[in-house]
Amino acid sequence: MRRRVVIRYSCLALVFLLAGFAVWWVRYKSPLYQSVVTVAFITKTNHFAGEVYDHFTDNHIFMALATARYFDNPGTQERLRAMGGTADFSYKVAHWGNEELPVYGQPYATLQSLSDDPKESIDTLNLALKLLTQKVEKLQTSSGASGRVMIKWETIGSIFGPQRQPLQKSRATVGIGLIAVLASAAVMSMTRDRSKRDSGSPPDHLMMTTVRRPKPPHPGTTT
Repeated sequence: MRRRVVIRYSCLALVFLLAGFAVWWVRYKSPLYQSVVTVAFITKTNHFAGEVYDHFTDNHIFMALATARYFDNPGTQERLRAMGGTADFSYKVAHWGNEELPVYGQPYATLQSLSDDPKESIDTLNLALKLLTQKVEKLQTSSGASGRVMIKWETIGSIFGPQRQPLQKSRATVGIGLIAVLASAAVMSMTRDRSKRDSGSPPDHLMMTTVRRPKPPHPGTTT
């Protein structure tokens, strides 16, 4: 019994020690960094008053969707990694509705990269923007377009990041806590006293003692 208790508390101490180390590692040694930018697909025309933006058309929306399919292609992802963009990357076109039934009505797209290395995060985003420039130009020149009426992309604001993501750390901390609780419950279950249940016999104070009575003598037998 004493040995089982020692094993139980030793295992519990090990579980909490490992959980504490994991929380410390997540919060201070392995943060995630996000870099993000939103772009708009526009056409510029030159007038006497200066540079003017045309109104958005279906062509601008098509360009946003075409480049989204381009970045979703495994070949493009491999090319991005070969160029040095090793962070997790995503490209999403703005829409209404939901993910199952999106409604695209504006030519905006958001590029995002996520990594545990801040430099890797921003480098991946910059490389993706270079690929975006090449793809937008290629889509139009292959169709015979040229000159000042071509669609181009332009950032809305500036690039945000690389920024540490506290939400990811919070989720990881909660996950580690749940694992520690489950591990503790498993230790308690494995080290509980099973001796009485396994023996299959009732406790000593409930056991009945059988008393043998002497047999009566047979008739005609002298004592």
